[in-house]
Amino acid sequence: MRILVGGMGHESNTLNPIITGENDFVITRGEDMLNPNWSTQSSAAGIIATLKAAGCEIVPVLQARAVPNGVVSAAFYQKTKAEFLQRVRDALAAGPIDGVCLPLHGSMKVENLGCAEGDLVGSIRELLPEIPFTAALDMHGTITPELLRTVNGFAGYKTAPHIDCAETGALAAGMLLEALKTGKRLYTAYRRVPMLIAGEKSESEAEPMRSLIEACRQAEKRPGIRAASFLLGFPWADNEHNAVSALVTSLADAGPADPAITAAENAAEELAAAFWQRRKDFVFRSEYYDSEGAIKAAYQAVLEKKEHPVFVSDSGDNPTAGAAGDATDLLEKIVATMDTVDKLPTPLLYSGFYDAPAAAACIKAGVGATIDTTLGGNWDTVNGKKIPLRLEVLKIVRDFGPYKSDLVFAAHRNIRFTITSKHIGFGDEKLLPALGVNAADYCLVAVKLGYLEPCFRSIAKRAIMATSRGCSNEVLETIPYKKVRRPLYPLDRDMEL
Repeated sequence: MRILVGGMGHESNTLNPIITGENDFVITRGEDMLNPNWSTQSSAAGIIATLKAAGCEIVPVLQARAVPNGVVSAAFYQKTKAEFLQRVRDALAAGPIDGVCLPLHGSMKVENLGCAEGDLVGSIRELLPEIPFTAALDMHGTITPELLRTVNGFAGYKTAPHIDCAETGALAAGMLLEALKTGKRLYTAYRRVPMLIAGEKSESEAEPMRSLIEACRQAEKRPGIRAASFLLGFPWADNEHNAVSALVTSLADAGPADPAITAAENAAEELAAAFWQRRKDFVFRSEYYDSEGAIKAAYQAVLEKKEHPVFVSDSGDNPTAGAAGDATDLLEKIVATMDTVDKLPTPLLYSGFYDAPAAAACIKAGVGATIDTTLGGNWDTVNGKKIPLRLEVLKIVRDFGPYKSDLVFAAHRNIRFTITSKHIGFGDEKLLPALGVNAADYCLVAVKLGYLEPCFRSIAKRAIMATSRGCSNEVLETIPYKKVRRPLYPLDRDMEL
């Protein structure tokens, strides 16, 4: 069996003014996708490993991925889509394609287009009109009519933070293989739940998500059902399709009366109803305050209770939720309290800021130099401004990670900053070690994240979330949505179905 694999993955924040372009993406083409060292925990890796184990001939097209950011450049998308489709045509010229399994995200938005995944899969379907088609999606994917018309079977992540990406890819590939081997068809039932959920209210190890995900797992044990998923939408994308979805894929014989179809429809209805019933149970599980209150609580924890390390999440400016990474709400509160910062038993570690001009100035000056520069406010000028700082350059790392970002570690009085030349995430467990920094050595760590990634959660004595201002603002009720379909909970808190 020849199975086509490839896709584009991006979580696009429409509140962020940055346009995500070609330089922000990493594209892996053709046979390079089959390298076992390539993103082994991704859904693509799970798909490829499953197809290899089944003895399939994998037809790798291309995989484009970028850190969550603002909407994607239309020119880049159309160029990459054209290359993708040409590679599909070339593959068809070499022989028939039996199935398609795509690792996608589900919330990629493109300038002047909107939801990209439906557009991409629709164009693929025109070239491959009859064959079975499955997709692995991020938990924060958005389901559109185009996706439902085109893709036969869906598998979504069941964990947040996402640690089951490869398993999800394996499930999507397994469903496809079973359909091809049995000759049965994949059928997906869908129910929209008119809700949006702030990311930090949906950790899968906390209630109500723990029970709701377990309900998905139980549904998957029913005869005929192969995958049951909740996709939560992406709350920082103002789009008419944005909402929670319950998706259930079954393997059916034929005809609308098939018991597997009935099972899928019933399960989707039950899951959607269960999610709606728990809507008021979605709350922040972490200790949280506004930026001023979060810093005050952190100082008290360090100085009075001797807790160490204390983490403060700058949640409103989380690049891994597509924020700009240069909002300064939390930094302004810290700078205004420098007398207290200087009394901390260790420096305050702030990881970090996406500020290409500041990084370039530090690199030009070199390690050991002291420069007067500004930090922040280059992109998110609504929630950020340029903060004047005198920085001593402590360390420089060039071309870090797959996105080839320069890293700078710099000091301002009793603060230590990580500064990046590219828009990357600050939850990367390799970032601080690349600079020779161990977060556990610092009494107070401010990090541009929402829920802490495992590398931080495992060492945090105390975790405080700042509901800071930024493009990933966790207080959804304050976001000026214009396109989402209303009524929508919690924007319309008193709504009923």
